Amino acid sequence: MRRPLPSKLFKHGTRTSFFDAVVSETCEYLRETFSELAELNYRIEDVPLIEPGENLKRFSTRRSTMTITLYRLPIERLGKRRIPDPRIHIEQAVLAAAAALIDKDPWELVHPDN
Repeated sequence: MRRPLPSKLFKHGTRTSFFDAVVSETCEYLRETFSELAELNYRIEDVPLIEPGENLKRFSTRRSTMTITLYRLPIERLGKRRIPDPRIHIEQAVLAAAAALIDKDPWELVHPDN
């Protein structure tokens, strides 16, 4: 049975609480900065349902409800070799999901003045 490890092992608290906090802060930034994301909602799930032959997704979007769903385990476990800071890695996934939701390039959300 899986259970959270003591928070002393993680400098940011438990993995789940850190992940939730970063997602929440990033979504709040997006809501405040971009009018088209003012109604942004988010959900966090551990893993997506995977169909045979389908690639593992890190996020999904639902435009009708302005909702992004972030899959915690694929985000935390995959592709971190180039990004040493876990906060940046999570923020990058949130920005990619929000950008896909409104059909923009993620860099347009990082640099709003461009």
